[in-house]
Amino acid sequence: MPPSTLDSTLLAGPQRVHLTLGVMNLTPESLPTALDLLHSLPTLLPLTAAPPTVTLDTLDVLKREFRRRAHVLWVGPSKPEPLFSRINEIVRNEGFTTDTRPLKLHMTLMNSIYRRLRTKRPQPFEYDGILLQAGVLESFGVQEGEYVELPMAVAMGSYDAPRVHLCKMGSWDKDGAYVSCGSAPLSKESV
Repeated sequence: MPPSTLDSTLLAGPQRVHLTLGVMNLTPESLPTALDLLHSLPTLLPLTAAPPTVTLDTLDVLKREFRRRAHVLWVGPSKPEPLFSRINEIVRNEGFTTDTRPLKLHMTLMNSIYRRLRTKRPQPFEYDGILLQAGVLESFGVQEGEYVELPMAVAMGSYDAPRVHLCKMGSWDKDGAYVSCGSAPLSKESV
């Protein structure tokens, strides 16, 4: 049975916290073209004076198949700003992603990929058991009696998103963060 208690092997360090806009399938040969597209985003987007805001108000798991076998618990906006959907559309239209599903802008909180134990394969977790531990729901701004099912409305705050980065998946810089290959401003303020 998958673990039903929160343990540190499911969590990435705070230096790895980021919002995922999408996953690109890049090669060393296609990376320069993807970076060119990234750097051209300010000319392709309707930039506003201030950075777009991301409100983290939804908690869910990716690929929710079984309540007892989750691999990724995430938080994100219930309604992302249209700017993020436009970026996703531009990247998809240029062939860098093939995923046609609607955008799921999210921040991964727990991921079984970090816990591989002896089997060398990610070990799922039971999200109900973890969320119902003392104090966990309260950290999301939810009272224990309010938890019924995911997705669930939460109150994790609103944050400015001044730039979009193209990061190398699975990479680690000297501080443990993802390695950014490049970035582009998302507002006139950030240019």
